[in-house]
Amino acid sequence: MKIITYKIWNAGIMRVGIWLCCMGLMTSCKQDFGRLLTDTRGESDSLDIVYGTPKVLLLIADGARGESVRTAEIPNMSSLLSHAIYSWVSLSDEDAIGTATDLADIVTGVGAGKHQVVNNNYSSNNFNVYPLLFTRIAEAKKEANFFTYSSSSDFINYLAPKENSEFRNSDQGVTDGIIEGLAKDEVTLITGHFTEINEAGANGGYDHINPAYQQAIQVFDGQVGEVMKALRKRKNFKSENWLVIIASSKGGPFTLPENLNDNTIFSNTMVNTFTIMYAPKYFPRYVNKPFMGSRFTGDFLRFNGNKYAELVDGDNAVFNIDDKTDFTIELKVKKNRGVNNTYKFPDQPSFFGKRNTWENGAPGMGWTLFFKDNYWSFNGRGTTGTGEVEGTRLNDATWNTLTVVGYLDIASKKRYIRTYTNGTLSKEIDVTAWGSMSNATRLRLGTLPLGGSNWTQADYYISDVRFWKTALSEELVKKYSCDIGVTPDHPYYEYLAANWLVFGAANDHPLRDDGPLGYDLTLNTSFTITKLSDYLCSPSNASLRSLVPKNTDLAAQIYSWLQIPRQESWQLDGRVWVDR
Repeated sequence: MKIITYKIWNAGIMRVGIWLCCMGLMTSCKQDFGRLLTDTRGESDSLDIVYGTPKVLLLIADGARGESVRTAEIPNMSSLLSHAIYSWVSLSDEDAIGTATDLADIVTGVGAGKHQVVNNNYSSNNFNVYPLLFTRIAEAKKEANFFTYSSSSDFINYLAPKENSEFRNSDQGVTDGIIEGLAKDEVTLITGHFTEINEAGANGGYDHINPAYQQAIQVFDGQVGEVMKALRKRKNFKSENWLVIIASSKGGPFTLPENLNDNTIFSNTMVNTFTIMYAPKYFPRYVNKPFMGSRFTGDFLRFNGNKYAELVDGDNAVFNIDDKTDFTIELKVKKNRGVNNTYKFPDQPSFFGKRNTWENGAPGMGWTLFFKDNYWSFNGRGTTGTGEVEGTRLNDATWNTLTVVGYLDIASKKRYIRTYTNGTLSKEIDVTAWGSMSNATRLRLGTLPLGGSNWTQADYYISDVRFWKTALSEELVKKYSCDIGVTPDHPYYEYLAANWLVFGAANDHPLRDDGPLGYDLTLNTSFTITKLSDYLCSPSNASLRSLVPKNTDLAAQIYSWLQIPRQESWQLDGRVWVDR
């Protein structure tokens, strides 16, 4: 048996501790681990705080990409970090078309599916069902006072309270307005919305290599300094309980250098934001990018267009799925952007199967794995029935492990098929009525024969493909799903029918089968070979979004600070962050 060497690197995590030192009274020995902090000794932050009436200052900057803010000269925002929960990798709405969606996320605490602000258009809003946070606060606190300033008339017209909301024709005008609002005695929430960073990015790129963009970030930091100075000058500041939130609503388009692109949501510059939640009583908490999984590195065949490998020499009947025997299919797939420059493959192209054709209605018996929009699915047609067992959404541009398990339940005498994505159960369906899916066609990896339809829009890599003549248990699927290759000590190794690595392969040789039968697959044409080093079994985007601050979290944080009980009926999508 050929020995293959695999390289896997664990993604590193910078771990930082916060120590508490006892010297008579308990004091905090705080250490920033995101960047060097400006020395703030002598500032009012060091004063003892009497926790009086809670108040909030919310500053929103459109288009301020988190990484660009992190690397800019921002002494005023940096001076807040020793008393802040903060992140340079927070996230805005991945599916947002324009800034309107992201801003609505912030001021409602729910996503676009609920507030219905899509396509940068406020006219379809659902604010009567999912009100703005100002409405919620006013209902809970009858004496609440709001002051809102924005350099966007749309923000004032659609997202601000009716009273004490002013459009200013520049970000400096917004700054001046906030300072005027801070001079008022009775204040509950002051909101400032800034747009000039976004304008600078749109005109020259959303990165510090664009001098105008970098300067706009630094000007904003200076405006933050002006606002914080005015806040600390309030005559009752020492007896007030202030939360200051500074965040970007969205990032902006920028092509990352290849060495910085990890092909996860964190490399989507459009959604890369920053978040600083500052309060004098907070201990520092830096929220960095979470553990992303292991790296799968090597040379891989690129399946695009009408490219495939099939079993020409060998017994194809081994890979039939009938109504009597158990089976398991395992493989790894990594999607590339398709013809629409997205990871959605709308024409439902196949990528593995044993069937005479794959088209609408899919005539003929057999089985198929295919892409379905952002998802994947298993389709089968037997002697007496047909159907699909869907998988879950695939992570874009990283490796996903897909598993299909078919088994006979002895007690009920019924047959079931399960799908798993990265070791987690996606769906289970009773397929007893389907009958046998056996046929005389060839097994094919890649595009199945097309019945006149041009379903070749997919662009992907496949690797580590296995076919077992038994049903792997849920425990084993989970245990081995993120491993690479299979070794003789696997508890079901004797049931392994085929094992195609599709790894380090040349495009002028068959795909080697390291299983017991040695059924190599023949390539139909020359393939592009690409060296890759991408994450394997990364958490889903939905899971990753829950591990860093996001736009919908800000409303939840504000409600919590203002001591307004969160109602289940509000259906908020955000979470509350704590400093330790």
